[in-house]
Amino acid sequence: MQAKVRNMMWVMAALSVAMAPQIPRMPLLVAVVTLAPLVWRLGAELKGWSVLPKLVRYVATALSLAALVVSYGGLFGRRAAVSLLAAMLALKLIECERIRDARLIVSFSFFLCVTQFLFTQSIFMPVYGLATITLGLVALAQLQRSEAFQLAVTRPSMQRSMFAELLFSLRLLLLAIPIGIAFFVFFPRWATPLWGVPENTLDAKSGLSDSMSPGSIQTLFMDDSTAFRAEFESAIPDPTELYWRGPVLWNYDDNTWTSSFLGRNIEAESRPQKSAARWHYTVQMEPNERNWLFALDYPAIAPQDTRITMDFQLLRRLPVVQLLQYEMASEPGYIDAPKLKETLRLMALELPEGLNPKTREQVQTWRRDYPSDEAFIRHVLTYFNEEEFHYSLDAPLLGLNAIDEFLFETRTGYCEHYASAFAVMMRMAGIPSRIVTGYQGGWYSEIGNYLLVRQSDAHAWTEVWLPEKGWTRVDPTAAVSPLRVQQGSRGALSAPRHMLDFDWVRSVRNGVDLVEQRWNDWIIEFSSQSQAQMFSQFGLDYVSPAALTSMLFGVLGIIALLVLPVLTRLIGQADKNPVARAWRNFLRRLKKAGFQVPASNGAMELATAATVELPGSAEEIYRIAGLYNQHRYSAEPPPAGELENAVKRFRPRKKSSG
Repeated sequence: MQAKVRNMMWVMAALSVAMAPQIPRMPLLVAVVTLAPLVWRLGAELKGWSVLPKLVRYVATALSLAALVVSYGGLFGRRAAVSLLAAMLALKLIECERIRDARLIVSFSFFLCVTQFLFTQSIFMPVYGLATITLGLVALAQLQRSEAFQLAVTRPSMQRSMFAELLFSLRLLLLAIPIGIAFFVFFPRWATPLWGVPENTLDAKSGLSDSMSPGSIQTLFMDDSTAFRAEFESAIPDPTELYWRGPVLWNYDDNTWTSSFLGRNIEAESRPQKSAARWHYTVQMEPNERNWLFALDYPAIAPQDTRITMDFQLLRRLPVVQLLQYEMASEPGYIDAPKLKETLRLMALELPEGLNPKTREQVQTWRRDYPSDEAFIRHVLTYFNEEEFHYSLDAPLLGLNAIDEFLFETRTGYCEHYASAFAVMMRMAGIPSRIVTGYQGGWYSEIGNYLLVRQSDAHAWTEVWLPEKGWTRVDPTAAVSPLRVQQGSRGALSAPRHMLDFDWVRSVRNGVDLVEQRWNDWIIEFSSQSQAQMFSQFGLDYVSPAALTSMLFGVLGIIALLVLPVLTRLIGQADKNPVARAWRNFLRRLKKAGFQVPASNGAMELATAATVELPGSAEEIYRIAGLYNQHRYSAEPPPAGELENAVKRFRPRKKSSG
C-alpha cells in the first residue's frame, strides 16, 4: 500500500472512531450525509479516483447544511452543533490533498471526541477516548514522516506493522498518565461547575415527560438504559412498595394527561417528618435533562435546589444534566391531603364533555349498585381482573373515544391505558383522581447492595382521593397483571422484546452495571466534598485551594524527578549519537552564517527556510537534511559517516550585512 493511501487510512480511522458515538444520535438523513463523504474517500483511496470538482463539493456542503437544519430545526443545541462538526469534518475528507488538511482533520477529531462527554460520562467513554487518541497519534506520526521526506530525492522504506504503530502511540499516552492522575486528585475542585449548560441547548431529553398519552410509556419499555440507582440504609422495600414518584398529571384532554400549573408551582403545606420516615436511601440519578427527581411515597426532605410541590413531586430548579446524587427519606404511611380543597377537587373531577358515552353509562350503572367510593373502586378492579383484559405491548391505536374503545373493544394495553381508563372512570363516578408517572420496581444487586432502575421500568398508576385517607394509590395494572408489580416490567411479558432480549443478556448487563456504579462513585462523583474526605483520612480537616495547588506542583515535581534519570539517559545517549552530534554541528554552522534557526521546525522545513537566505548552499543543505531524516525515520538508514562527512564539508557563505 502506498504511503499516501496508508496515511489517509489512519486519518479516516481516527475520524471514524471519533464520530462513532454521534452517528446513532443523528437523524437518518444527517447520518447519511455525514457518512457519504467517508465512504467516497475510502473508495477514492482504494480505486484511485480523482478529486471531486469544486461545484460538487459546494453542493455537498449545501446539502449537508440543509439536512442539519431540516432535521434539527436549526444549528443550535448540542446534538445539532456536534453533528455539524462531524459532518464538516467528513466533508473535509473529499478535498483533503495536503498534509496540512489531513493534520487538521485529526486535530479536530480530538475535539469531536471531547464533545461526546457532553452526552455521557459512562465507564466506556475513557476506552473510546483512548482509542481515538491512539489512532490520532498514529495518524499524526505517519503524516510527520511523510512531511519529513516530502522534498527528499529518494524516499526510504518505512514499513512498520500496525501493532508497532499502535504501540508507539500508547507509549506516548503512558507518559501523560501520572500527570493526569495528579491533576485529578490534587486540582482544587469547586462545589459547583465553573460553567453550566444553557437550558435552550438541552435537546436530548430522555425518560418520562410531563405528559402521558396512549403509547408514551410503552415506548420506554424498549429502553434498558439506567434511570437511577438507589442504595438503602436498611432492607430493600417489598416490590409492592417500590413506586418511584415522578410527574403528577391532573389535566385530561384529547386522550392526553398533562401536569397542572398549580401542581407545578404550589409547594406542599406539610410533609412527613424525616425522623419518622421508614425509608432512608441515596439516589444516584443519571442525567436526563428533566427538572424532576424521583422518590418513594412520600418524600420527607427536599434535596438542594429542589422543592416538594403540593402533589409531592420533587421539582428541581435546574435540569439534571450530569450525574446527580441526593439523600432521601420517605414515609409511605403519610396521609396526603386529608381535606381536599374545592379548587383541587374540581380540577380532579374535570373531564371533556361528550366523550366516551359507553363508559359513562356503565359507570353510572355501577355507581348505583356501589354507592361507597371504596366499594366502587374494588368493583372496577375486579372488573379488570376477571374480564378478558390483556397486558401487552401490542396495543392498537385508539380514536376519539379512547376509553370506550379500550374497555369495550380492544381490551389490550400497557400501564398508561389502564391508569388512564381507571382515572376517567373514577372522575365519572365523582371520585377525584389523578395520574402519577414514574418507575416501579427495579433490579437488586446483591454484591453492590443497591437497586437498579432502568427506563424500561417506567410505569403509570392512579391516585384517588378518599375521605380521611387522602390521596390513595391504586394501580389498576396490578389487577390485570400482578406479575408487573411482583417481577417488574420484563417479568410481566413472556415474549422477548427483540432478538437479543434473553435472560442471560440481561443478567450480564445487570452485573456490568456494578462496575458502572463504582465508576460513578469513585470518578464521576469525585467532588470537592470527596476531595476533602480523602485528605481528612490523613488528619487534614481542611485543605485550602492554595494548599492543593502547592501539593499539585509538589507531586508534579516528584514525577519530574522520577522521570529525570530517564531523560538524562536519553540526553546522554543523544550526545554519544554521531547523527545527533553531526546535526547539532550543522545547526551551529547555519547560525554562524547568519541564519536564525527556528526551534520548532523539522529538518526539511528548516532546510527550505535556510535556502532562502543561503541560496548558494541549497543543494548541500537539502542533502544534509535528507540524510538526517533518513537516520531518524527510515527502517534502513545510511551509514552515519555519510552524514558526518557531509556536515564536515559544509561551508556556508555568511549572510551579507548589506
